[in-house]
Amino acid sequence: LGQRLPAPNPVREALATYVNLAGIEVGYGYFGPNVPGTYKLTFELHYPDGHIEYELPQVSSVAAGLRVSRLLDEIGQTKYDTLREILVRMLAQSVWREHPEVKAVHAVFEWIRLPRLNEFEHGKKESHHVLYTYEFSLAEGR
Repeated sequence: LGQRLPAPNPVREALATYVNLAGIEVGYGYFGPNVPGTYKLTFELHYPDGHIEYELPQVSSVAAGLRVSRLLDEIGQTKYDTLREILVRMLAQSVWREHPEVKAVHAVFEWIRLPRLNEFEHGKKESHHVLYTYEFSLAEGR
C-alpha cells in the first residue's frame, strides 16, 4: 500500500487517504462500537385442534428481506401504539393467508441485544427482550 515510499510521496499520500476513507484499516468489522440491536417478530399460530406452530415473516427475495427488516426497525421505534399494532396486524394477515385454517395468531415482538466484543469473547450470546405482544383471532376478522 505504498508504505515503502517516502512519506511526502503523492502516491503514498493518495493511498493513505483512500485506505483511511474506505475504512480498510479498521479492524473491528462485525463488532463495531455501538452496533444497535435488532428486532424479531414471531407468530404463534393456534389451530382449532389445539396444536401451535411458530412462524417468522416470510420473504421472497433478499430485497424483500431488507424491507421487512427495515419495517421491523420502524415498528420497534414507533411511539404510536395504534400504528404499531396496525403494522403487526398487516404482517399477521399475510401469515394468516398462508395458513387459512388457523383460528388465532399471537404475535410476539422482541428486541435482540447483541453482545459487545468482550462479552462475545467470554461466551455471551444475544439476549431477547419481549417488547410487545398482540392477539388476533378469527372472531375479529382478518
